[in-house]
Amino acid sequence: MDVAAALTLASTAASAAAGGAASAAGQSAWQSLLSLVRRVGGRRDVEADEERLTAVDPADSEQVRVLTGWLGEQARADEEFAALLRGWAERHAPALRAEHSEVHNTVSGSATVNGPVIQARDIHGGINLG
Repeated sequence: MDVAAALTLASTAASAAAGGAASAAGQSAWQSLLSLVRRVGGRRDVEADEERLTAVDPADSEQVRVLTGWLGEQARADEEFAALLRGWAERHAPALRAEHSEVHNTVSGSATVNGPVIQARDIHGGINLG
């Protein structure tokens, strides 16, 4: 995954962490991202930035934009940080993408159903209707 995709995923994490309907995956990804900011801030002695950036409200699009801008600057200036950011994105991408995907199941028209209908997005394991 490249840095641009990781920055997009950071915005997705903010959306998933924002508001009353915040998901566990979104909160986890968001907290993990802020932890990465704290680690880098401590490494670089940029405490003022660190304090401001780790207090970002994920529901505030302007604050999220500033954070992702900072992340991009850090990634361009430091390949080690860029690798950490890409690693963060690769770990959290599957859960964040699954949260924002949609599935539409439809049985309609002249369909004839002679038994149960199961409508689902992800099924892991078997289904027993007996």
